[in-house]
Amino acid sequence: MAKLRVAVKRPLPMLPVLLVFVWPSSCQRSELLGTISRDAAASTPPRFSPPVLVTALSDTTAIDEDPTLTGDLRELFFMSTRDGDRDIWTSRRDAADAAWGPPVRVAELDSPASDWAPAVSLDGLRIWFASDRTDVGRGQLWRATRASRVAAWDPPAPVAELASGSVDFAPAIDATETTLLLSSDRVNATAAVGGADFDIYGATRATTGAAWGWPASVPGINSGSDEYDPFVAQAGLVVFFTSMRSGMGDLYWSSRSSLSESFAPPVALEDVNSADYDSDATLSSDLGTMMFSSTRSGNAEIYEARAIQ
Repeated sequence: MAKLRVAVKRPLPMLPVLLVFVWPSSCQRSELLGTISRDAAASTPPRFSPPVLVTALSDTTAIDEDPTLTGDLRELFFMSTRDGDRDIWTSRRDAADAAWGPPVRVAELDSPASDWAPAVSLDGLRIWFASDRTDVGRGQLWRATRASRVAAWDPPAPVAELASGSVDFAPAIDATETTLLLSSDRVNATAAVGGADFDIYGATRATTGAAWGWPASVPGINSGSDEYDPFVAQAGLVVFFTSMRSGMGDLYWSSRSSLSESFAPPVALEDVNSADYDSDATLSSDLGTMMFSSTRSGNAEIYEARAIQ
């Protein structure tokens, strides 16, 4: 997401710990989580191949941001201005390694206002996004469902329990759909008003049918600058996000070994960052493929990088 200031149409030293999880036998990727330490200089982020423009999605006259993937990597949603407004678009392909098809605007998620920052569930049947539709006039979180991958989306509804007086956008849902991160400019915990720097907040729920708890600032990753566009993995233990702390938007990564801990000092993803604005990281469910938005070509377009084992 391009930099936002208002709702727009946008005690003891710890030794390094290698985080290891059990992965499907077809994709042994524990090393993609990196090596994390409380000492930022000792932290090692995951490595990626040089980013490549996804030419099948490219439109040099538009802003394309906020990619999000289904678990089978056959359906992609993203925000684009190629029809003039910030709308949610989708592209499909026949296989995970095939070329993407022509993007199509998702008409049933559209409104006369701005609709952006989608986050689709792994099965492709639920989607969360930001919208400043209705008389609220600022970014808030909305949700929609559909009966199948070939069905139209049902009419979107606001995520009522997360409604606030601040600008809230960039929802990120983990694979269990019980952890949600978002970016917000709320001034305090009550979120009665906005206007502060954008920071990343997190909410949880006991089950997928339960209401979300009230968001709290995610410890360890926010700074005195703006933080946007989180991507959460491993049930809240791994996070990728955009930060302005370097002066220009860059992608950062951090991790923690348990939910009771703060995230360790974030590390910039130098393999994919450029001298331009880089944002909106999303990863495949095995963390082997990253898609993100970058202005390195002149306008915001979607790029792809592969994890290096």
